[in-house]
Amino acid sequence: MKIKTVWYMSVGILMSLTLQGCVTANCCSAKTKTVTIYNDHSIPANTGISTGAYTEVDGYRYVNIAVEFEQKTPDEEPVALGVIFAHSQNGKWGSRRYFTFDQNFSGMADPQMITVTGKASWHGHPHDKSSYIARIPVMGPFLQVFPFNQHNETRKLSIVFYLTE
Repeated sequence: MKIKTVWYMSVGILMSLTLQGCVTANCCSAKTKTVTIYNDHSIPANTGISTGAYTEVDGYRYVNIAVEFEQKTPDEEPVALGVIFAHSQNGKWGSRRYFTFDQNFSGMADPQMITVTGKASWHGHPHDKSSYIARIPVMGPFLQVFPFNQHNETRKLSIVFYLTE
């Protein structure tokens, strides 16, 4: 009697998982996505660039922005990165500034720029590159980044988004 009960319960559980799509799809893994924005792209000296396109990030909780750029010496200026979250693909209601309120916040608040920099991220010789990853909560359904080469020479950079639930 116990064996039949266990068997029927097992079949019932498997059927419910099948109906939910969890047997064929891995329901235990998190939803992730990788998006390459720039791959070994040349960026002129003292210049910021943009693809002009917003990437849809709706449904994800965090974006990990990996930035890698050429750097020959540790005293070179870094590549900074501006981040904009928007509410449409054309950037409507987009902002590079945000407010964050801690628990029990009181008083005036100043907006913060969403800007990160690769200062002190040099890997040394023979790699001659710098890299960093910025992990940011998703604050809107669309995202665009603006790398800015603060150095006085053209250099190559790569930027990849890793989106996670």
